[in-house]
Amino acid sequence: MAKNNEIDTLYPLALMAPEDYLFIIIYKCIMFSLPIEFRFNIELEVERVKETLGILNWLIKNNYKFSLPKGIKETNDFKIEIIRQLVEKEYNLEIYQVAKEAILKSWQGNSGKIRKINQKMDGSNILDKLDIFLTRYGTRGSYKGPNSIVINVSSMLPEFLIKVVIHESFHLMIEPLVKKYEVEHWVKERIVDLIMDFEYKARFKAQSVPEWVLAVDAVFKEVYPDMNLLMQKASAIHL
Repeated sequence: MAKNNEIDTLYPLALMAPEDYLFIIIYKCIMFSLPIEFRFNIELEVERVKETLGILNWLIKNNYKFSLPKGIKETNDFKIEIIRQLVEKEYNLEIYQVAKEAILKSWQGNSGKIRKINQKMDGSNILDKLDIFLTRYGTRGSYKGPNSIVINVSSMLPEFLIKVVIHESFHLMIEPLVKKYEVEHWVKERIVDLIMDFEYKARFKAQSVPEWVLAVDAVFKEVYPDMNLLMQKASAIHL
């Protein structure tokens, strides 16, 4: 396990609570258009596992891949004490630090572009910061409004994690409109992939979605970046 310290290279603020190895690193360097904050510790991992176990049926039904600590089978009846023991057994601070540095390095070249895309999308939620929770469990990534995302550092090589960061950031931008117009889950996912495909010139591979969801492609091509109109029309697409 790595030593419990951080090297302040880009004006970070590091706060550590010894009892749970809490690391909060806030980067507000002027070179970043959108400040980011990283969070990772044992208690956050315990909560992530608990949340994942609580939605297992939904994840399995929708063919999502997910990871859990060794010793936990696909059931939600584990006690919190057992979850904590299994998480502590696997916890390796260095894994999170490596992922953090890889994301930070990629963020320097993407932050300004992400901010411009956010401002370009009429009606989107404008982000003023981004909280990034690093985990080894659950799905590849998820988001929690208004400005928090969760990134599974075990889902891919560290240098490719920026894709998940961008993907989940776009989710935060459109989520208020998704809720307003009650856009179906897979349609929402397709819209995020279409934004990434358009703005990054097909640099990232889109996820597989049901065939009926592809009806949103034509709508996107017609009205993007008017997100209000896009979501209004997308709400009519469902199985």
